[in-house]
Amino acid sequence: METIYNYILQSGLCLLLLYGFYLLVLRSFPRVGFNRLFLLLAPVLAGVLPLLELPLPVARQYLGATGLPDFRMAEVLITTTAPGQAIAADNSISLEHILAIVYAAAALVLLIRLGVQLYKLRGIIRSATPLPNYSSEATVLQTQSNYPTFAFLNYIFLHPQGHLSSQEQQQVLAHELAHVRLGHSYDVLYYELLTAVLWFNPLVWLLKAELRDVHEYQADAAVVSVYQPEAYSSLLAKEALYKTGMPVGSYFYRPQVFKRLHMLRKHNQKTTLLRPLLAIPMLLLLLFFFSTKDVTADMVQALAQPVTKATIAQQPITPAPATIAAPEITAPEEPTITTQPETKPLSAEPEPEKKPEVKEPEAVSQPEAANQPFMYVEQMPVFEGGEVELQKYIAKNLRYPETTREAGKTGLVVATFIVEPDGQLSDIGILKGLDEAADTEVKRILETMSGKWLPGRQNGKAVQVRYTLPVRFSLTK
Repeated sequence: METIYNYILQSGLCLLLLYGFYLLVLRSFPRVGFNRLFLLLAPVLAGVLPLLELPLPVARQYLGATGLPDFRMAEVLITTTAPGQAIAADNSISLEHILAIVYAAAALVLLIRLGVQLYKLRGIIRSATPLPNYSSEATVLQTQSNYPTFAFLNYIFLHPQGHLSSQEQQQVLAHELAHVRLGHSYDVLYYELLTAVLWFNPLVWLLKAELRDVHEYQADAAVVSVYQPEAYSSLLAKEALYKTGMPVGSYFYRPQVFKRLHMLRKHNQKTTLLRPLLAIPMLLLLLFFFSTKDVTADMVQALAQPVTKATIAQQPITPAPATIAAPEITAPEEPTITTQPETKPLSAEPEPEKKPEVKEPEAVSQPEAANQPFMYVEQMPVFEGGEVELQKYIAKNLRYPETTREAGKTGLVVATFIVEPDGQLSDIGILKGLDEAADTEVKRILETMSGKWLPGRQNGKAVQVRYTLPVRFSLTK
């Protein structure tokens, strides 16, 4: 869930920046065709950019390969009742489930509302009278309903227009034909679905309103290219007294009539492409901030860890394998690391020469690219089914050891392991233990997870990645 929340926040912030750019730079730009394209692409860009992973060379300069702690997973809580108490069933509903239910219910209501509107349109089409000689570009229907004149897909629904002259009626028809010709109904349906899926984001609703305005500007521009702007402006003022009806239609009259009159004055203004071209550096900045994982998300996550966690997590970078494999070896024996060839004891007598060769500790992580596990990579390893399935698997299969429970011991076990390029787990060890039984149980469950991982990838190649898993044992009271 944390990954989903982070994605929602990042995509929302990206959409906010795109909307702010539109208001400040493009909203009053007379070439509204570019504005329409920007408004259609903005939600797509906001949704895609946080998903991209573009490693840049600058990121590697500031983040060394061993300068960060290993990746710490979410803590897993293992509980049981205290000795002599019965285990109470947990029938509570989590906050995540409540949020999911609320989200699905609201989305379903909006989709049902859209379906009802489309069903009403179908009924209007059946009851309306076709007018065959009006236009070859669209099906013109004469309606007797209370809805004013509007267009949807390749249909134009004409309300009785006895209060308009024949020339004014032709201008209204030209306006609706422009909606049909430009395919505005598909934009409307696109944003209706977006608002149903992303109803919780107010920016999507604001962008939908902006796109409706742009539709009217485009249709108005098509009319004044044929008719006199003054006559059409007076028609807009006259029709401002009428109300809109069917929300999914493209209407001749919308409440933004004053905005439309303002844009009509700019119709023949000479403009440059400077303002639209400013979108390019804007998109490049968004791409850098939201898609450069090494610079943003990974670095922030590493630096944001508490000091206590960082000190634990830094241990496995080099000495972890040695401390787990040989915990009883005394300090004097450390120079004779078993990774040295058997001929090494011959050089044990001349100790002065042996100390320069103590640079061989680098051989513990030899060769760097092969044996030194990565802490962060472009594509982190993933347990089969994702993080939620990982939590479920551990909670289902890991048991509170009987001896630990009887002793009343509670606390944190911090395990470390490496996800190999083939999805196997290796170098499983305990950084912080509780007791022998609890430590053994955590190591056992990790061993059963071997082979159930999708490996991490760096530059398209599967690599080793070290993980740290905290497991908390707790007795319920």
